[in-house]
Amino acid sequence: MLTIEVTSRKLLQELMKCKQRFEQLETKPEKSETYFYHNVKPAFEHIMEIVSLWEPMARKWVLVNKPKNIHTSQIDSTVENIEHIVLQSFYKDTNKQRFQNMYHSVEFVITAIFTGVELKKQ
Repeated sequence: MLTIEVTSRKLLQELMKCKQRFEQLETKPEKSETYFYHNVKPAFEHIMEIVSLWEPMARKWVLVNKPKNIHTSQIDSTVENIEHIVLQSFYKDTNKQRFQNMYHSVEFVITAIFTGVELKKQ
């Protein structure tokens, strides 16, 4: 069974790959169907599969534990930002600062939940 710790760790790893891909893009790739179906769609579906497991666990954890720095609305924003990060990591349709801000926001929420879960175990 996948736990919130495992899915959080997987999400952070996948998001790091997106960040690295975004930083390595020199030019905007052509927006072709071939590129989309061979590169973008498989990566997007893979990450969203992890998100679909993580989101209900994260939401439940926030409702039960009521952390001061994380709220359920942030879970919704995090999911939406993950979608943007994955897509923008392939196309670089946004400026670097905006991408970094979204990345750090998502990283903060996932890490805060992961850390909170770990602390509750001790």
